Amino acid sequence: MKPQLVGVLLSFVVHASSLAQLLAPFTAAEGASAAIRTATQSGISNAATDAIYTTGDTSLLANLGGGIGSTVTLAFDFQRGTNTLWLYSISGKASNGADTTLIYAVVKVVALYQAFPLFGIPGFDRLGQLRGEQALPATFMNSNVMVRKLAADSTFQTFRQQHPRSILLGASLASVRPSPMSQPAPLWSVQIGEGTLVRPTSAVLTCFVPATDTSGTARCIEVPLASAETPVSPNRLDIFPNPASGDMVAIRLPIDALSSHATLRMCSLDGRALAEYHLSNLAAGQAIAVPISSLGAGMYMLHYRTTQTVLIAPVVVTR
Repeated sequence: MKPQLVGVLLSFVVHASSLAQLLAPFTAAEGASAAIRTATQSGISNAATDAIYTTGDTSLLANLGGGIGSTVTLAFDFQRGTNTLWLYSISGKASNGADTTLIYAVVKVVALYQAFPLFGIPGFDRLGQLRGEQALPATFMNSNVMVRKLAADSTFQTFRQQHPRSILLGASLASVRPSPMSQPAPLWSVQIGEGTLVRPTSAVLTCFVPATDTSGTARCIEVPLASAETPVSPNRLDIFPNPASGDMVAIRLPIDALSSHATLRMCSLDGRALAEYHLSNLAAGQAIAVPISSLGAGMYMLHYRTTQTVLIAPVVVTR
């Protein structure tokens, strides 16, 4: 079949009302090459994937262009790690040599992958803030490995049993630097619950899954409904759980304190820095994992610092 004809057929299929019946599920890694290829064809050089996002919450797709949001049926599979749509943040050089980042939605129509650039679409053009500190390595663990690690976690198992109608509210993969001396490493951040991401009807399970190898384990934290349904604070750090007795807490980032670069610092009450974490290009409401396994029982102060903002919140650790 001629390439021109394939393009015409794909254009027709994607805009047809029967699109949902023709979509095939695929894993995160399988769609990345389509996004990179489309970016390269549009004139972006050195194109690379620096973040991946998907969701089972169809309401989040309402603003997608080309009729995609109204015709795509999301179906994230917790057994296989597949979905019918993935979003890719692609970084590279524009034709004028400037650094640029574009977001692409990728679907698989029958056996063909198709990528759609998301330019100026409310909400989705901000997904560039999900970028990690560097491009994802080619060896990152795929979403099928991510769900396998989730399934092995007892907290995840219990949550799914208690909330059988829970869906994937959101999952993102980006390279993050857990400490100043460490190298950026790919990490999945996953949120699961009933209802929608904006209006959950159950507790929300936030999980962090390392994507560097197949042997790592997931770490999950359950956020009660009363906290999960609270809107993201404009200028306050939300910490769950707090008090905490496990090996990590989740920090939900404020709306009015975002920055291209930020620092989280855990301090003792006398001001001594006990741990420091460097963050990059984050989105409001995104959950960040902060390890506390090395902290003894007591109260600590968590400092969130950007070039313009300093926010401080107490963290209580019980042992």
